[in-house]
Formats: sequence, structure tokens, C-alpha cells
Amino acid sequence: MAINEVVVHGWDIAAATGHDYACETELVQAAYAFAQGSVAQNPDGSPGLFGPPVAVPESAPPLDRLIGLTGRDPAWQPAGGN
Repeated sequence: MAINEVVVHGWDIAAATGHDYACETELVQAAYAFAQGSVAQNPDGSPGLFGPPVAVPESAPPLDRLIGLTGRDPAWQPAGGN
């Protein structure tokens, strides 16, 4: 759970401030496994943890798939973003 928090909220901060975000593949994989288990039990989202999953293509990068699984749109940008 801790890895998921750091990876996903790290993306949140980077996205909100208009910065690129990269993370070690192993950390993304661990966070994805955690999120996948949670979503399997709560496919419509887990209040206080995840929103409903956002559809992301299977061909998307692993980080984008994780972000979508946690209810975020990996293409989201702050207002005025590129």
C-alpha cells in the first residue's frame, strides 16, 4: 500500500504542477498489483482509496495503466496545460 501511495500521489503532484513523472518499473508493477486487487473487490471504486477505473488501452505504458486503474485519467492536465 505504501508503494502505491508514493507512486500514485507522486504522479498526482507532477500532473497537477505540469511536470513529467517517471518511476521505477518495479515500483509501478507493485503498485499495479495492489490496485488490481482492490479494484477486483470494488470495481466501482473504493471510497477514500480509488475512484472508478478510467479506461486505458492495454498497450498504454504501465504507469498510465496504473493511473487509470486508480480512477485517474493519465491524459489529465491542469487548466492551461499543453
